[in-house]
Amino acid sequence: MTDAVMAVWGDTTPECDAEFSEWYHREHIPERVGMPGWRNGRRYRKLGRGKHRYLAAYDVDRLACFDDPVYRHALDHPTEWTSRMMQEFRNFVRATNRVRFCSGEVLGSVVATVRYDPGTGDPEVIARWLAGAALHDLRNREGITRVQHWEADMGRSLAGTGEQSIRKTKDGEAPFTAVIEGTDRAFVEAALKEARIVDGLAERGAKSVDAGLYAMMFALHG
Repeated sequence: MTDAVMAVWGDTTPECDAEFSEWYHREHIPERVGMPGWRNGRRYRKLGRGKHRYLAAYDVDRLACFDDPVYRHALDHPTEWTSRMMQEFRNFVRATNRVRFCSGEVLGSVVATVRYDPGTGDPEVIARWLAGAALHDLRNREGITRVQHWEADMGRSLAGTGEQSIRKTKDGEAPFTAVIEGTDRAFVEAALKEARIVDGLAERGAKSVDAGLYAMMFALHG
C-alpha cells in the first residue's frame, strides 16, 4: 500500500476528446508512472452525465514524491503535446493526497469518488465516521475490492506550475475524498447507497459534496 494518491478530475473540449485520450495513454500517464515513487496510473470515464467526465489517479509512495525534482521539472517544463492539451482542460480539479484510511489492495474496475469540503463540520469527526461506520465494513461486501479516504495537501494541490499557467480556467479544489472500488457497477452503487456517504456528509456539515461513478479505461504499473 502507498501513502499518497494524485487524483485529477476534469473534462476536455468536445473537438479534442479523441486526441485527449491518446495523449493520456501514449504520453502523460507513462511519463508520470516513470517518475520516482509513482507506482501506477489509471484513467477512468464517468458512468452517467455531468461534469468531470474523466478521472485519473496515481498511487504514489509518499507525499514527498510530489516535491521530487524530476516531477517538478515536468510540471514546469511540459512537452509540446502536454502544453496543447492543457489548453483544452475544463472543470479541472487536481488533488495531491495523503491516504488517511485504506482497506484492501486490489484495484477495482469501477470506482466511486465522493469529494467534499468539511464546511461547518469538524474534519476529524467526519474522518473518524468515514473510516469507521461508513467505509470500514464495506470492504467485506461482495464485489468491493478497496475503500479509501484521502486528504489533500492543499499547498501542493494548488501550487502554481508551468502546466497550471497554461490552463484557461482556475483549478478547482478537493480537500477530502471518500473512495469505493469494486468489480462491477452494481456492487459499487449498492455500497455507496448503503454507506449513506453523500447524505452522511451533508448531515455532518460538509459542503461541496460531489459524487461520481467511474469505469476504468486503462491502467499502467511501474
